[in-house]
Amino acid sequence: MWDESPWCSTRWPGEAAAAAALQRDPRAWCRDAAGLPFAPVVRWSWPRDLARVVMLPPGQALLISAPAHFTAELRAGNSWVRRERSLPGPDAAHFALLLPPPPPAAPEPCTLTISLFEAGRARRERASLLRLPERLPEPPLAFSAADVAAGDVYGLCVNGRGAMAQVRGHWGELRSQYDALLAANLDPAVPVDRHVLFTRCRAWVVHRGYSQELGRSCLERFAALDDGSLRWEFYVPCGMGKSVRLDLSLRLLPDRNAVVLGFSRRPAERDPDALPDAVPHRLILRPDLEDRVCHATTKAYLGPETSWPAAVAPAADGFVFAPAAERRLRVRISSGSFTPAPEWTYMVPHPFELDRGLNGSSDLFSPGFFAVDLTGGAAVELRAEVEPASPTPPAAAPLPAPAPVASDAAPAAPPGGSRALRELLARAIGQFIVRRGAHKTIIAGYPWFLDWGRDTLIALRGVIAAGRLAEARDILLQFAALESQGTLPNLLQGSQVANRDTSDSPLWLFVACRDLLRAEGRAELLDADAGGRPLREILRSIAAAYARGTPNGIVMDPASALIFSPAHFTWMDTNHPAATPRQGYPIEIQALWIAALNLLAEIDPTGAWAEWSGRAAASLRRLYIRGAQGFLSDCLHAAPGTPAAAAAPDDALRPNQLLAITLGAVADLDLRRAVLEACEELLVPGAIRSLADRPVAYPLPVWRDGALLNDPHRPYWGRYRGDEDTRRKPAYHNGTAWTWLYPSYAEALLLTYGPVARPAAAALLGGSVELLRQGCAGHLAEIVDGDAPHTLRGCGAQAWAATELYRVLALVERTSADHNPNIRREP
Repeated sequence: MWDESPWCSTRWPGEAAAAAALQRDPRAWCRDAAGLPFAPVVRWSWPRDLARVVMLPPGQALLISAPAHFTAELRAGNSWVRRERSLPGPDAAHFALLLPPPPPAAPEPCTLTISLFEAGRARRERASLLRLPERLPEPPLAFSAADVAAGDVYGLCVNGRGAMAQVRGHWGELRSQYDALLAANLDPAVPVDRHVLFTRCRAWVVHRGYSQELGRSCLERFAALDDGSLRWEFYVPCGMGKSVRLDLSLRLLPDRNAVVLGFSRRPAERDPDALPDAVPHRLILRPDLEDRVCHATTKAYLGPETSWPAAVAPAADGFVFAPAAERRLRVRISSGSFTPAPEWTYMVPHPFELDRGLNGSSDLFSPGFFAVDLTGGAAVELRAEVEPASPTPPAAAPLPAPAPVASDAAPAAPPGGSRALRELLARAIGQFIVRRGAHKTIIAGYPWFLDWGRDTLIALRGVIAAGRLAEARDILLQFAALESQGTLPNLLQGSQVANRDTSDSPLWLFVACRDLLRAEGRAELLDADAGGRPLREILRSIAAAYARGTPNGIVMDPASALIFSPAHFTWMDTNHPAATPRQGYPIEIQALWIAALNLLAEIDPTGAWAEWSGRAAASLRRLYIRGAQGFLSDCLHAAPGTPAAAAAPDDALRPNQLLAITLGAVADLDLRRAVLEACEELLVPGAIRSLADRPVAYPLPVWRDGALLNDPHRPYWGRYRGDEDTRRKPAYHNGTAWTWLYPSYAEALLLTYGPVARPAAAALLGGSVELLRQGCAGHLAEIVDGDAPHTLRGCGAQAWAATELYRVLALVERTSADHNPNIRREP
């Protein structure tokens, strides 16, 4: 039960003057009552927020508004919390203010019930809230069987050269065409699309004729361990009232297309129901194989049904699967035997792809099965590795026997709170850094992305914050060397770097360079060689090219010193359909440009950089502010050649304007406050909506083959699912919530209000932990639905999401907490 002493609309403290002040401006009254430079208030608006899980940080009141009289009831679990009646407020609206309750020990879901009385009838709706604790919650390190089922949890292993294993917490199950025990990177030099050869390995425990398959029915726990491996713990019935405890581990070998599965039987110790250690049980392992690029599926009737069985050659300790001359998969076991027994499993469902409007099944081929007897404390390893083809392959060295299992000790948990979250994110960051030739690069996301220019340079900021300076320098200089006439590659496809249609990637290079200069504490980086040129010269080249115009249409407007960006050149760059073209002068491009000019002014005071920066900042203030709405236009829309002053400003509320604060383009405190107040309605737990759920005057149509797909004046799209061109892409940047930009709100809050905002900023960052309980263990997904319950969508493990959360979390921790963090709860 929460403290019911009210700070609310029906019984406020003090005299009638205080009540009148509250009705005139509830936020200002709360700010003054709390003695803070900002209002410790979270807004909830009818009906806009019915589809949004609103977060309530500690010490923050809840301000509810609606167009008519209402009652509000807030419940946590089955306990009644508070029920309030609304009062008339400013602008003919009604409002109720609920006192901030004592903070919970852990994130706590709540239900808000609103009964609205309008036009002689009552409407009742329920919405979800999430109360945030003062201390950052513990990130999940291990998952019970119930946790795995609730969060559809799976694991990721990598090898440092672009290969991966993506395996479900429910062993043996497949939900996506990207699920695989070994999705190899077959190019020895650079990351390319992964190739699936070893999809799954079904397993059974057999004893005295009783057979039990390893799976969800006997799973006890699943964990992603500190060393990058995965672990499953099973309690397996084996007949006659007896059971065995079986552990399963999975790891990829560094720099090799090889996966190792370890199966170990824990000693019985004091378990009366356990099979005695001296009594063996049989373990049956049946590998299921494919031979396909990860973006495709297998259809047996198209040829594999006859060709693949002939591609299997039994060996002494397993077999070799050679579906093509250039691909050989050797599968072997450390002890036991292999029995050839080919079989097909047809139309294995892929519900993830089916939900995305794609092919929803694949066929799997199994050449036979392995059998081994295990006693208590014994272990066995199964290894699958892609080997170079050879007419007479050399005999493989025998596998070493795995170490016996001594006990059932669980992996040690790191210290809690912020430190535990940073350690988890640091491990995640390491999984994205892979080899590119003699250098390093950053995989944008698993399971389907490779390395991108924009994503890499944004992610570098978190890599630098994590102290991986040598790797950051190597990656930065490698990408800088690719500069040509002011452009950088947007998408790298193996060795191909031709796609340069991006206006933000070259500018993110400046931001990463600035961060690395500060972290290293010396200017030597500027003279470092990047493909035969010093980095300093490349930075000048980019800015000069932007000013005169790049070959692909990026150019500075001389009058305003703002940057014109062609359609689909920003991070909101879906091309088919043209969902978010943003042709003209996007707000974050101007923030990045001003930051780039400021860095150049520091390192090259003889140039015109400072004058351009001042002119661009003044133009931003003059052209982007949305009058009474207070926030910044997302884009000044214009055709090529149109000056910024003649462009059409939109009124779309998007989160890109936060970068104007975090990159230092906006210094005015009132404007920063207005931006933060506006962007608050975009927040959902762990992500930020790409567009607000509100009408717009400037239309944002989405066309496909001559058909209008949306309402241009209500462009918000709350679900990212279905057909790619007509459903998902229109939603991608028009309401879908993104994880990478979410920490920028906390960063902007901190930069605007200073240490006094540290508790609220930290609590909001803690909201990301809710996403870590779902999907890929230890990773943040790319996106979530804009509408509640904000289901995870898109790429399961995204680099810039992990790096940005790490970077801003480190910034919050460095901020001095010299102000009392206990925000006043009782006026």
